[in-house]
Amino acid sequence: MLEPRVTLVIFEGGQAKTELDSLMASVRREVVLDTCEKIKSVEEIDETILVTNYPDLAESAREMGITVDYESPGARPFHFGKRLREIIVTHGIENVIYMGGAAAPLITAREFSDIAVALKRERNLVVMNNVQSADLVAFAPARAIDEIELPNKDNPLGNLLREIGMRRVLIPNSGRVNFDLDTPTDFLVLGMHPMCGPRAKRAIDALNWPRATIEQAVNILRQPSKEVAVVGRVGPAVIQYINSNMVHRMRVFSEERGMKALGREERGEVVSLLGFMIEEIGPERFFDYLAKTADVAFIDSRVIFGHLRKQLSDWDRFQSDLGRYDLIEDPWTREFTRCACDARIPVVLGGHSLVAAGLWLMAEMIVKEREASGYRYNTYSLSRGVRP
Repeated sequence: MLEPRVTLVIFEGGQAKTELDSLMASVRREVVLDTCEKIKSVEEIDETILVTNYPDLAESAREMGITVDYESPGARPFHFGKRLREIIVTHGIENVIYMGGAAAPLITAREFSDIAVALKRERNLVVMNNVQSADLVAFAPARAIDEIELPNKDNPLGNLLREIGMRRVLIPNSGRVNFDLDTPTDFLVLGMHPMCGPRAKRAIDALNWPRATIEQAVNILRQPSKEVAVVGRVGPAVIQYINSNMVHRMRVFSEERGMKALGREERGEVVSLLGFMIEEIGPERFFDYLAKTADVAFIDSRVIFGHLRKQLSDWDRFQSDLGRYDLIEDPWTREFTRCACDARIPVVLGGHSLVAAGLWLMAEMIVKEREASGYRYNTYSLSRGVRP
């Protein structure tokens, strides 16, 4: 009996509205090509299909031997679920691994192999890289997509499949598995990481973006016994990792996890205690007091923006992440960003990936540096096979 085939489907496309959008899209394209190169070594994945409206990316992928499903920009309104189902039906896909082009750029070939093996061996299975807002979702059979209400974005896909009775399996948790590229801050974190793909590394190094704040933040993490503030959609795993391997005091305020996947942001239901505090006392006083409580801060600003019902453009949000407040159009966001930049401590701004996986990756890099220098006192967990 023939083993069922597994197809990896990568979605990467869009329409750039600004120069910054174009710049980020150009780096993402290099990330996609690095991922395609990695997948070529995974025997358990039978085919890779790239779904894109970027002609240059389509050409480069074809040259690598990747199947390309190309659609001209603006050919029709994009709906994620309908397009994914169309790809599954048109290409006769049996079992599928779906991922966004910038999702999990650090996931290893071995992890891709493990996912594919699981799909070949089991049925009615959905594998996800995140409990609440997955952007890598694998499922068998692929035609299970016929049984769900097709979502207009990828975040709820995994949970929609789970709700029809498919067994959910999570990829073993790590910073690499949860990390994706949504904001400029994420690109800078990726460029620091030793597992960054060669194409992406060259592209990120060539960016003329401010890096002083994030470099200062990493240097503070390298020092012992610092006060580290982490604010936003913070997952417990990153804090557990830091507590296990470092001696910092963590000041953590986690709120509104899953606000996108649950539709809270879209419905205007985001409520943030720290957002309320900033609204009441103003960003200048907030960052002044924050500097009295911490040596460095990592802030998921999207929760604050959601609380304030800010309908910001990508331009304003991304320029805020980069600290280029003079380029921000919205007056409140410009002032918020200026105060963050002028704070007496490094304040790194970003989105969910910063406080969930980006910080985890930075901590891991520092731990690896210590190990390379001969440090042998990191913390490890006992195997489950060890009896008490």
